[in-house]
Amino acid sequence: MPFDDTLEEHRIAGVSLRNGMHTAMHAGMHARVRLVTSAFANERCCALGRWIHEDGERWDDAPELLQLKLAHASFHTVALVIAISITQGRLAEAAIMLEPDALFENAVRMLAHAVSRFENRLVTGAPPTTVLHGQIH
Repeated sequence: MPFDDTLEEHRIAGVSLRNGMHTAMHAGMHARVRLVTSAFANERCCALGRWIHEDGERWDDAPELLQLKLAHASFHTVALVIAISITQGRLAEAAIMLEPDALFENAVRMLAHAVSRFENRLVTGAPPTTVLHGQIH
């Protein structure tokens, strides 16, 4: 799985959201934003989401995969909330979430960190580990 490509796919989402907001502000057009909304409604719409749910099964017990699943789901939730805000004309709210060091960038960073941590697990060749319930890693 080329994780760099999947991260780029998610970074481009920010560009799409910002473009959608710009379009909504200046032209009143919401059709493009609806496309973004539908694309983020299901986290399996992207390559990383499909990989997590189809090929990541053999790593299900690895804490790194759990972190990746959570970060990926969080990213899609944040992107969807922003897209809905834009579609509903709540542009100031969307703009705040898209500001540097705000909600969207934090979701991107969290996803990038989780991908990096999972890639490190793959590179070391360590077999998946079982985490006992109640333990924190």
